[in-house]
Amino acid sequence: MKVIKRENEFGLIFTLEIFPKRFTISFGGTLDLYWSINNIGKTESNECNYEYFIINKENYKVYQLFETLFYEIENIEIFEFSDGIPLYLCTEEEKKLYLKQRMKEVEEEKKRYRLYNKSNYNELFDPSSKTITWYSDETSVKVANFLKIRKIEDIFKIEFHTQQSIKGYESEYNFLSLIPIRFRNSGSRYNPFNQIFMKMYKSLESIDDIDDEGHQIHIEEYLFNQEKTKRLTR
Repeated sequence: MKVIKRENEFGLIFTLEIFPKRFTISFGGTLDLYWSINNIGKTESNECNYEYFIINKENYKVYQLFETLFYEIENIEIFEFSDGIPLYLCTEEEKKLYLKQRMKEVEEEKKRYRLYNKSNYNELFDPSSKTITWYSDETSVKVANFLKIRKIEDIFKIEFHTQQSIKGYESEYNFLSLIPIRFRNSGSRYNPFNQIFMKMYKSLESIDDIDDEGHQIHIEEYLFNQEKTKRLTR
């Protein structure tokens, strides 16, 4: 899997490539995040309506970012203790009680997301199938492209789907071999979960490009490649 990083006037364009597929994560002039998949080997005249990309441990840093994103969506990790511990709490016991109460409040709020489907959470994450589903914020859910992220053992399967057009609804602007997904940073039907995707995007800066010298191989990458070699020689 090739990792390609480049910059434009809006920020980082991050591309994962396993020929003939390119999975790209970028920040647009709309100030929104975009994921897209492009099958450059597709030549059929019919419109592309499904593509997928596999994230495995071949590049463990990339895998870890998807692992973190999945964990944070599944566990509704959208709350931060940005205010810290109040200065008027002096003893360790007082501070522990305060943090315990704050954690209790967070857990109660997480329950409300699941119980009352806040921010469409129950459509966003299905615990039975371990699947994240995000309908593109570009247009109505009736015609929008949608993304599925499935955790299957030690891989993540990233699936891109399109839908049929419906009269009276504005369809997504799809190309023959390209399926885009939009994550609005203002007005998303899943707000505030878009922040988790944005945090992941910002973390991509730490990933090595294929042209970076001195890329350190993680032990998980080494084990993955060893197993891959064994399978090929059997």
